[in-house]
Amino acid sequence: MRCRGDEEKLSDVQSAWLDVSPLPFLATLPAVSASAANAMDAADNLSATTTYVPSAMDAGDGWAQFVVLMVTALCGLVGMKVSFDGEQTASQDAISERVAKQVAAMETAETIPVIGVPLGDLKDRLAVSGTASSLDTDGLLRIDGVLSPDTAKALLAEVNATLERELARAGKGSLPSDSFGNVYCKGNRYDLKLPLRGVAEAALREAVLNMGPVLEKVAGGNTAKLCEFAALVSDPGSTRQPVHPDTNYRRDRCVVTTFVALQDVESDMGPTVFIPGSHTARAHLAFKEANEVGGPALAAPNCVATLRTGDVSMFDSRLLHCGGGNSSNKRRVLFYFSFEVSGKENPNSGFSSIRDELRGTLTLQDLRNQPIVETVS
Repeated sequence: MRCRGDEEKLSDVQSAWLDVSPLPFLATLPAVSASAANAMDAADNLSATTTYVPSAMDAGDGWAQFVVLMVTALCGLVGMKVSFDGEQTASQDAISERVAKQVAAMETAETIPVIGVPLGDLKDRLAVSGTASSLDTDGLLRIDGVLSPDTAKALLAEVNATLERELARAGKGSLPSDSFGNVYCKGNRYDLKLPLRGVAEAALREAVLNMGPVLEKVAGGNTAKLCEFAALVSDPGSTRQPVHPDTNYRRDRCVVTTFVALQDVESDMGPTVFIPGSHTARAHLAFKEANEVGGPALAAPNCVATLRTGDVSMFDSRLLHCGGGNSSNKRRVLFYFSFEVSGKENPNSGFSSIRDELRGTLTLQDLRNQPIVETVS
């Protein structure tokens, strides 16, 4: 997924070295060092005016020189490993410090509920327009009962099985980018890209069909393109994320994201915290001027998105928000999808959380018109 926030992603080379243990090599250092010392003693006997020509491998010191080169290279690699570990730790410490400052700044802020609109109430154009207008004023709206309990239960089981399979495929290595997006505070938290088939496809089409008129209104019409299709998984022990927008401020709304609860999301499971109205230029400016750790943006009223199974939080990608820490003993899974607003540029389109084969291929109209391939029983 696009990174939820602006956390830098380690390069593939860095990720690879982070998985390398230096311990087997360190155990051989005494013997290797002795060979290297002998090679250096031999090198001291060379005349200072003699042009250096590497010895052939079958010459007396050829293998010794090879050992010196290998020691130098391996020491460099161990140094890179230590350096990358240090950088990663420093980055995690900086994020933790920022979160602590944000929490302190938000302690006195009022927490307000998000009033949900029952899906059954969206029966006419006036009701749809009224609901959609909340995205203009608050950058946030809630619709209850979008996904049926049976569909939510089936998709939850599918997400859990897919996550287990993909983690097994990764082993001790870094998570493969074809199946995982980037996300703040990765410990016990995953952004799992979903394939468009089976239960996942049925759930997407069910949600889109049920919310079609609202999505059409807020995303600028039926030509809006699907740009994210994934599941956010927060396991017990996952920490609170820093408050962030998914898209830095721009004048026009460019992406609309929908979070769907696949189980009840209770207050201790790390529900998403939103700051209504923070999708504006004024709020973003205040957030930046306070170095993202204080000021009027964080002092404004916020809401915690506790949800029932199948309920939806829909938000403007410019809205300030964060995932909470999961202090419960239960996994929290949010199925989510995003649409690019028709005619607007999405700056994250190249790395948002969707499988590569789906990127830019489906519109809201496609998902509303095409039949569901596999229904949920």
